[in-house]
Amino acid sequence: MNQNICHKIIKNKDKFIPNLFTYRQINILKKYLNKKKLTKTEKTYLYSTIKKKIDALTILKEEYYINGQKMIKQRMKKAKKILKDLNRDAFISGSFLYSRKYNDIDIYIISNKRKDYFKGKKHFMFITEKDLAKPIFYSALQYSVANFSIDDIKLLIKRPGSDDLILDYEQAIVEILNNDDQKMIRSLLFDYYMYVKRIVPDSFSVYKEFTRIKKMKQKKKINMINKMVKDLLLKLYSKRYMYYELLSFLKQLRKSMEKYKKKDNILIYIDLLTEVKNECRRAQV
Repeated sequence: MNQNICHKIIKNKDKFIPNLFTYRQINILKKYLNKKKLTKTEKTYLYSTIKKKIDALTILKEEYYINGQKMIKQRMKKAKKILKDLNRDAFISGSFLYSRKYNDIDIYIISNKRKDYFKGKKHFMFITEKDLAKPIFYSALQYSVANFSIDDIKLLIKRPGSDDLILDYEQAIVEILNNDDQKMIRSLLFDYYMYVKRIVPDSFSVYKEFTRIKKMKQKKKINMINKMVKDLLLKLYSKRYMYYELLSFLKQLRKSMEKYKKKDNILIYIDLLTEVKNECRRAQV
């Protein structure tokens, strides 16, 4: 059942009782939305009577929200058809909407439990309503065809641990040096937008910038990543904390150089983190 329609019915119950729903039906619907256990009789009532009424109201609604620009028109039309057939709160995002070539259709369905599976080229991802407040899902929703509004969602942004950020940076440098898929660049880019520029970018904007960086020559690409990570470290953590953290971390890095023949990546880490450490020290003077 369309959760958005259900919530609106509960919110405006006085307008629906007794013409469309009885008091008992509203109470059963309320229990269902609050995830309370229903009796066998209530379940039968919910799916044999209440669901049919809500499905009828959903057909009348057929409201779609286009979030983002430069979508392929034929894909938008297909996305609306998929959402109509689903008849649930959902949205479609990803390369299917903007790229002539795509691997699959990312379909996000609001549910009580998380799960995902593929059916042909369709990738069904079941997420909870709370998940929409997470930046990664909110970013996808910002470039999507949806059957519910984005306006009422309140973002939940948590600061990453410095160790996790440095680990992501190390992985990004390794991927660049090895000319791998470089997906970690995309993750760092997302963090840079969110914590330094203080915006949660839509998935299409991240894709465009990621594609631009990937095309750079290796040295320029490394310089770009170094700048982003430096800005992130200086923005997210206190100078005093960062100075002592890096002081210890750099000692470990220099020791680890003795163990490895290939040291290009470690030298890059040391150069950048030493630069950040020295800047943190100057800020304390």
